[in-house]
This record gives sequence, C-alpha cells and structure tokens, in this order.
Amino acid sequence: MKAVILIAINFVREQRWPIFVLLLWVLLLVFLGLVTDIPREREDLLFIFKQVAVYVVAFSIFFGGSATYNERKSRRILAVLSKAVARHQYLSGLILGVAISCGIYCFSLGLTGSWTLGQAGFPVAQVWYLMACLIAACVLSGTIALMFSTFLNPFFAAGATGIVLGLPILASHSLSSRFGYSIPVVELTITIMKASYKVPGARDWFPVLWALAETVFFWILGAWIFTRVDVAVAVE
Repeated sequence: MKAVILIAINFVREQRWPIFVLLLWVLLLVFLGLVTDIPREREDLLFIFKQVAVYVVAFSIFFGGSATYNERKSRRILAVLSKAVARHQYLSGLILGVAISCGIYCFSLGLTGSWTLGQAGFPVAQVWYLMACLIAACVLSGTIALMFSTFLNPFFAAGATGIVLGLPILASHSLSSRFGYSIPVVELTITIMKASYKVPGARDWFPVLWALAETVFFWILGAWIFTRVDVAVAVE
C-alpha cells in the first residue's frame, strides 16, 4: 500500500503544472463571483461553472493516457518495478494519482460553486452531488485511458478512450436509452450540463456507483494487459 501511495504522490507532483492550469479556471469563477452581481448574473455563473467542470474530464483522459508512456520513455518504470513493486500496484498508484489530481480540482470547484451558486439560490447539496458525478466520470475515463496507455501511445490511447466513451451514447440513440449508462461518463457529464436553478436535477446515485464499479473492472483489465507488456522496449 505504501508503494501505491508513493507512486500516486509522485504522479500528482509530476502533473502539478496541468493541475495549476486547471485551478486557474476555478480562480476565474472566484473572480467573477467577487466582481459581478451574483443574483443578476446567476445564469452566466452557472453556465461558466458547468463549462469549467467539463474541462477536467478531458484532462483526466490526458492524465491517464500519458501516464505509463512518460514513465516508459524516461525508463523510470524499470527502476520502480525492480524494487519489488508488482505491476498491478504500479497501475493502482497511477489510478490513485489520477483520482487525487482530479479530486483536487473537483473539491476546489465544489467550494467555489457552493459560495457563488449558493448565494444565487442553487442548492449547495446539489453542487456537491454534481462534483461526485464529476469525480466518478473523471476516474472512470482516466482509468480507461490508462488501460489503453499500457499498449498504445498517448494519442491513440486518448482516441480509443473517446470511442469507448462515445459508443454507449450512439447505442442509446439507435437502440435503447439504457445503453447510455453502460459506460456512464457521458451521462454523468450530461447530468452536470443539464443542471439549472429551476431544475437542479434529481440525485440519482446509481450512475456514480456504477462508474466506480466499472473503474475497478477496467483497472483489473488494465493490470491483466500490463502484465503481458514488455516495458523494457523503448517507446518513441
């Protein structure tokens, strides 16, 4: 467990600049909350809040898709795995690192949203429910990207992740709406985007729990694939 935590902390440290860039969007929302008349501009603030929330899902794919590639390119992965660290532990550390990175952003956005949107009449409890949807979507999409990154370069890993996340939505439109929840990242994102002051949205925890369950599944699948990958081969 100690090795997993250390790998996660090191991952977050390496991603400190992308995390900083993300937090600048949160600071923008803070600034707007200070300089605007919140009751009058509440619709604009909610729109910005939802847009800022969606950005981190794309970043989670970037985090997961580039994680193992960067480690293999620097050959650092060989040093880590040579220190009695199993491959599933290594992958677990990276997934935890992705979760922590996205969690920092979601927590900061949740605090800012509670302050700005709460003053405008948006339920604070609903803000944190939306953050739960967001972190579940981020962790699942990041884990899928990480699974693909075990055998693909970051560009193809991100593309494959986009296809996997998009197929359920296509199936929901052509077959049944239930297919949209088979991999619920897009559905969780839509839940955030549909929130409004008149209809904050119901708190359906099933997609959140299902996303976390699928995170475990893709972690196991990624670990199984990773055990069969030759990490000693140089990558370009």
